[in-house]
Amino acid sequence: MTGYAAQRETAQMALRHEQALRELFPASIVEAALSMDRAYEPPPACLPEARVQILTGGVYQALWILSRKLQTGLCADLLKIPIRQETVEICEVLDRDPYTLDAGGAWLIAVKDGEKAAWLCKSAQIPSAVIGETCRGTAAIVTCGETIRYLERP
Repeated sequence: MTGYAAQRETAQMALRHEQALRELFPASIVEAALSMDRAYEPPPACLPEARVQILTGGVYQALWILSRKLQTGLCADLLKIPIRQETVEICEVLDRDPYTLDAGGAWLIAVKDGEKAAWLCKSAQIPSAVIGETCRGTAAIVTCGETIRYLERP
C-alpha cells in the first residue's frame, strides 16, 4: 500500500469541521489533517501485477476489488495498514471507520516482491507498507490479532 488510510477524507473532514476540531485538538493536528490530500503514485520500478486506487469504500473496498482483479484470495493485517494519528483522532471524534473512507491518492498494489516494492517506494519518499499477501480461495480477509473479518462485495 502506498499512502495512508482515509487520507483524502481526513482532509475533507478537517475542512468541513475545522472550527470544532480546532477547539478539540492542537493546531498542528488540524493543520496536518488539512494537508493530507496528496497523491502517492507507485514508482514505475514497482511494476505491479494489479493496482487499485483507494477511493469511496476505503481500504476495505479496495482490497475486495484487488482480490477480484487478481482472481485470488487476499489476507491483509489491519495493524499494518498505514494510518496517520490525525486520521485516528478525527475519525474517533466524528465516529467514522477510517478503513471505509476515501484515501484518494493512496494505492493498493500487488507485486511479486512486496518488501522490495516498499523499499523502492520509501526510497522515492512515498510512504508504503506491505499489508498482506495473496492466499488460497477467493475471499478478501482482514485480520486484527485473533479477529478475522471477511470483506463483502461493495
